[in-house]
Amino acid sequence: MVEHPHGESEASQRILQGLAVALLLTAIVLGLEAVGAVMSRSLAVTVDAVHDVPDLFAFAASYLALAAIARGSTTEHTFGSHRFEVFAAILNAFVLLAAGLLFAYPAIVGLTNDTTSFGTLDPAWILFAAIPTLALRSVSAIYLGRIPRAARDLNVRSVLVHLGADIAITAALIIDAIVLVYSPTSVQVDSAVALAIAAVLIVESVPIFRGAWDVLTERVPRGLSLTNLTEVVKSVPRVKDVHDLHVWAVCPTFVCMTAHVRVEEMTLGESADVTDELRQAVEQTFGIAHSVFELETGSEQSIGDIREQVSARRVHS
Repeated sequence: MVEHPHGESEASQRILQGLAVALLLTAIVLGLEAVGAVMSRSLAVTVDAVHDVPDLFAFAASYLALAAIARGSTTEHTFGSHRFEVFAAILNAFVLLAAGLLFAYPAIVGLTNDTTSFGTLDPAWILFAAIPTLALRSVSAIYLGRIPRAARDLNVRSVLVHLGADIAITAALIIDAIVLVYSPTSVQVDSAVALAIAAVLIVESVPIFRGAWDVLTERVPRGLSLTNLTEVVKSVPRVKDVHDLHVWAVCPTFVCMTAHVRVEEMTLGESADVTDELRQAVEQTFGIAHSVFELETGSEQSIGDIREQVSARRVHS
């Protein structure tokens, strides 16, 4: 039976729909910018059009990763396929970095030599590509932006970062065209915009790499303080101390933890109540979706050991 833990099914469907919209609109943008690049002979539009190709690839990879996650846990993958989204995000970041580095060089050459790469520039065709592109990218960003922040995984965040940068890039293309309309000889502006686009692609890959690296190295999620977490655990009634505390993320929206908690002497029923309180406290305060607590009594005997002893006595009796 397929499970969707922690209410992830509905959020996953909304995310998948958002990515599908972004994928479709990006395909339309690619067609517009391909025509605009050929007709305008603009390096800036060409860079952005070529950048749409890895965009399509990255969005498709994100969609497929999240589709795999939406299937839920299996007997082979008991946490589901959450790590697929991390690998998709890494792929997305590599694509951005490669595209930025690829086009930085011709942009620098054009800016240095005050020349164009493909011939006389036509600002009308730059506007033909840029204006509808700005509208379509804004629609994608608004659609994905409506997904609650808490439900956004690494892929959605990387796509939103991507779209935000893309909108800024499109605005730069419009400025490029306006400058060329009023000053046709200012061809260096096109190279400058192309270089800016390449720089944006390189820069926006950095936080995506960092987020994926944090997950793969099992780093404590950024913004989560172990000191604060310890204080919340110790604030639960009948808890004396906590040790062997471990926190990591299967993916950025699925944080897990384990801890040994020293408690007062109590019955098995009372230990179950304390465990429930601990789980609710860490989930409500820190959003930790999966927590495991090993309770230990003052005699350094864990509740688990007590359960085993009780079971053994029942068997022997």
